[in-house]
Amino acid sequence: MDKAEIVRKELRLIIRELGLLNYNCLNSGLTLVQAHVLNYLKQNGITPFNELAIQLGIDKASLSRILNSLKAKNFIKIEKSPTDKRMKHISLLSLGMEAIINGDMEANKFINEILCLGNNSTNDNIAKSLKEFHILTLKNNLIKNDSRIKIERLSSNYMDDAIRLTTEIFAYEQNIPEELIPINKDLKQIWWCARVGEDIIGVVACWQENNQWHWGRFAVDKRLRGLGVGKKMAIFSLNEMFNLDVEKVFIEARDVTVTILKQLGCEVLGEPIDFYGEPVTPVIMKKLDFINKMKQQTK
Repeated sequence: MDKAEIVRKELRLIIRELGLLNYNCLNSGLTLVQAHVLNYLKQNGITPFNELAIQLGIDKASLSRILNSLKAKNFIKIEKSPTDKRMKHISLLSLGMEAIINGDMEANKFINEILCLGNNSTNDNIAKSLKEFHILTLKNNLIKNDSRIKIERLSSNYMDDAIRLTTEIFAYEQNIPEELIPINKDLKQIWWCARVGEDIIGVVACWQENNQWHWGRFAVDKRLRGLGVGKKMAIFSLNEMFNLDVEKVFIEARDVTVTILKQLGCEVLGEPIDFYGEPVTPVIMKKLDFINKMKQQTK
């Protein structure tokens, strides 16, 4: 058998042995698709119907049936959008929250029973391999269709994931001391992210210090670079800042980021300086320059 056949066979058998095809998936009291819906709502709050369909990869007719079954159990609420009556918004109710929390606990017990049969090395390899395969499947899907990538304000539910990603990039990849990575909690700050489902694949932040706004903590998962995620985050975050009546933003950026920012109209303020072994360049992004550049790119 070639590798593709081996992977397909193992996935098929794993799904069967884990009982993922059963109504009581992983002893959670939920079907697999019900667990996916409830977990997404738990993480992301009120969600438009279309977003749920896109992020979970479920056709609209099937999703409607799934949501109606969850609504019948008083797990979710389905309401018309206050701004567009054609759109439906889905939210998690207390019984639904209880169901997914209990389901997660039972599923963890089920998986731990299996992991107890292996040793630490085996279990570490399983976790690492599953993560790597997950990223490969995600990248393959995003190359074909990147509509699932959402650029948005970072929800507090994802702050730990954002800090984890910035630490991986700045500390482990760029050798910047970990203590320099967090933004001073006393400073006014705004975070944005690139999200696919429950995966945070990019982050960026702005913070106000000494009456000046700064832009940074710009990071994209190294395994998902080359998909245009960084530029999309830069445009979205800077556009939001300038819509808040901020006139200019100061940035110290590495070469690859400077290349992106030059496409958006930044002005270089000085020569690069060494920052833990890599050059960073001081630049400024002015509101008018950014707006003009965006107009040119949309013509």
